[in-house]
Amino acid sequence: MDIYSGLNRATILSCVSILLSMSFTGCVSLSAKNESMYGALTAGRVDHALVIAEKQDLEHEDVLASLNKGMLRRMTGDYEQSNRFFEIAKQQIKALYGVSVSEQAGALLVNDTMRGYAGDRYEQVLLHAYMAMNYIQLNDFDSARVEMLQADIKMQEWGEQPEEDPFVRYLSGMIYEAMGEKDQALVSYRKAKEVYELTGDKQGLGIPVTLKKDLFRLLAEQGSENELKLLQKEFNLENFKPESMPEGYGELVVIVNSGLVPTRKAASIVTSTGGEIVDMVKVSVPQYLSSKQPYSVRLTTDRKVSASLEPVENVDALARAALDDDMPLIMTRAIARAVVKHKSQKEVEKRGGAMMGFLATVANMITEQADTRSWTTLPQTIQLTRLRLPVGMNKINVEIYNASGTLVDTIEKKVQIKSGKSVFLSEHWVAPNMASNVVADK
Repeated sequence: MDIYSGLNRATILSCVSILLSMSFTGCVSLSAKNESMYGALTAGRVDHALVIAEKQDLEHEDVLASLNKGMLRRMTGDYEQSNRFFEIAKQQIKALYGVSVSEQAGALLVNDTMRGYAGDRYEQVLLHAYMAMNYIQLNDFDSARVEMLQADIKMQEWGEQPEEDPFVRYLSGMIYEAMGEKDQALVSYRKAKEVYELTGDKQGLGIPVTLKKDLFRLLAEQGSENELKLLQKEFNLENFKPESMPEGYGELVVIVNSGLVPTRKAASIVTSTGGEIVDMVKVSVPQYLSSKQPYSVRLTTDRKVSASLEPVENVDALARAALDDDMPLIMTRAIARAVVKHKSQKEVEKRGGAMMGFLATVANMITEQADTRSWTTLPQTIQLTRLRLPVGMNKINVEIYNASGTLVDTIEKKVQIKSGKSVFLSEHWVAPNMASNVVADK
């Protein structure tokens, strides 16, 4: 006896109604709220985006809702509440590691949005990085260090192909160095160099000059002359001489998260089912539109010190690479779903008549939705610089330039520099109007 035995018109109609309800209830409204939140961000209204995010129904309090609330809180400088939401996201991701049979069945019968979203690998790793940066802003380096250790475990737990993130390795090194653990910092800097080399094609980034100089500086401090000379030759920086921190100076590390990662859009593709039923079917899959030109960032100070920030993470490229890697499996599930829906449509028509068959066809078409979920409050790029400043209060201007080199925004900050210490300044900028939402430190 198959699953269609004993179906009558009322049962079939009920099933069709349930499928339509599953498609529209929650999914559409939640998508609309996410688009509204993203629209507020692109208009520079972080405050409004936060209001929209926190009004989402409790039933939709999933991983992405927690990630977005955490990031928006971080953008507004509420680092404690940001980490509270990030911690919730971590626990939700952990809970999703055991995927339920009902979710898999729902994905096969309806669409991929029926599956719990635990985030792509790069998103899971960056979650730890942002929690660490929050702890740094709260002057809790011990907790930041713990997050980096957890990120290391996360990057290694994916087996023979670990998802290594060069910026996370670099950030780990900076945290270790700020805590005086220079041996560990050097290990992390070396690892960051290796990962930048391995992921260069994926991210389109070389080894940051800042990282090269950090390696030189620590190698010189440890007296590792041979390795230092090899790297100077490799990097074509034979004339660069690392210098120790002069008296009366400290270091400022500036990390700017600029722009917004692209959002996934739905695209329809006509393909062959192959296998038992050879037919042309229309399936819906996620895609990214063309990348926007990234903004560049420059730092100026009232002490006549200036520096351009370097890209250390191309989140835009990571997002696209992750989708490219997932696409074969996404297509496999979509085609399998098309076959199941084709069979169900024919069986419903056979048992319920032409009208029921038509309703089933409509239900199948409407419920075939692409899974466009992603962490949309991530930046397009992460940029960084390290510079030495005189001890005392320093006025900082973070200047944002568009692709044509025009200054479009300035964020004004004040930082207290301490002798021989590293001070971290971590900022977000997503749109020209955002500067009006940023209050300079007193």
